Amino acid sequence: MLFQKIIMFILGYVNISVEGFFIEKFINACKSKDIVLQNLHLENDSLLKAKVLKSDFKDIVHISKKTKCKIKIERKNGIPFFVNKYRRRKIFAIAICVIAILIFVLTRFIWNIDIEGNENIEEAEIIDMINKYGINIGTRKNSINTQKVCNLIMIEREDIAWIGINIKGTNAIVSIKESKRIPEIIDRNEICNIVANKSAQIDKIIVRNGTAKVNVGDYVNQGDLLVEGMMEGTYTGTRSVHADADVYGENTIIKEKKESFVQNETIFSGKKEKIYEMCINNFKINFNKRVSKFKNYDTINKNMKLRFFSNYYFPIEMKIITNEEIEMLEKKYSEEELKTKIVKEIEDEFEKEYSISEIEEENINRNEEITNSGDELNVKITYIIREQIGTKVNVN
Repeated sequence: MLFQKIIMFILGYVNISVEGFFIEKFINACKSKDIVLQNLHLENDSLLKAKVLKSDFKDIVHISKKTKCKIKIERKNGIPFFVNKYRRRKIFAIAICVIAILIFVLTRFIWNIDIEGNENIEEAEIIDMINKYGINIGTRKNSINTQKVCNLIMIEREDIAWIGINIKGTNAIVSIKESKRIPEIIDRNEICNIVANKSAQIDKIIVRNGTAKVNVGDYVNQGDLLVEGMMEGTYTGTRSVHADADVYGENTIIKEKKESFVQNETIFSGKKEKIYEMCINNFKINFNKRVSKFKNYDTINKNMKLRFFSNYYFPIEMKIITNEEIEMLEKKYSEEELKTKIVKEIEDEFEKEYSISEIEEENINRNEEITNSGDELNVKITYIIREQIGTKVNVN
């Protein structure tokens, strides 16, 4: 049945309706000439509907005249009718062929790279890395050896535990799993010292094995010896041991910031303008070349790549640039408002700079000093951070 439909579509067929008082005579005449009426359906005694091949239609017309029936074409289907319809539209037909060929050629290349699984490694760093080994936008898919690239990256990068590159359509999907740093485990039977892993002032020392080389209150630099793996005994003399101790150090960090009670602040007016650009690979087409009508504005860029389905990207990208007008307004702060603002700015800066999220809260002491000079408010925050600073190092 399916094969028969395919043949009819290739050869072309028409849906017809035949109306007259001699419908039965019309059907018999078609049978005598071996004309097959597909999907024959009698609506009533004087009307039938059917499908016939394009090549049989002339004979059908001749039979309808002989049997005094009226024939009507309801629909034309199949390749011959399509070709006939567009045979005079050569440019259109050529354009369709060119587009089809162009799409086929473009699907042979990589036009997009997706990164997934990264947490600490920047996406741009991963893209630079795979570009180095031959996977770039515009690279032919059949020239890429994904397994070789993965192996080379695994050899080069210790911070990547696993990497996989999967090419789907015109999209290269790079999946990575970052390795977790495992602290070096030193055998307790081996001789080792304890050294400072950062600069600090010694706050407390608990030595279980070895000899302390610093005292509480001493300031040490990174790499200084804290506890030596040596011990002296009355009867045993001097002997080498596995140093074991908890050494706590303190660092004092001072952050200070001064701001005026009257400040200029930016607010969004609500007015926006959009500029459109089309990028075809590295060629850009700007649809709006005039400068922005806003004196002060904030810009948001949105890029949309042309793609079909989920993984068939093409080197055509639409860029939407949205400019949102901003206005400068004068604002006067109260002392409490300005203090809250400055304190938040200092704490955000401090947390970003010193990664305090990794330090237990009870090991951070904080002291604020506020000075009001009339026109300005000065906020000084002193942080005292207490943490273990010792790390074990083997003695060769």
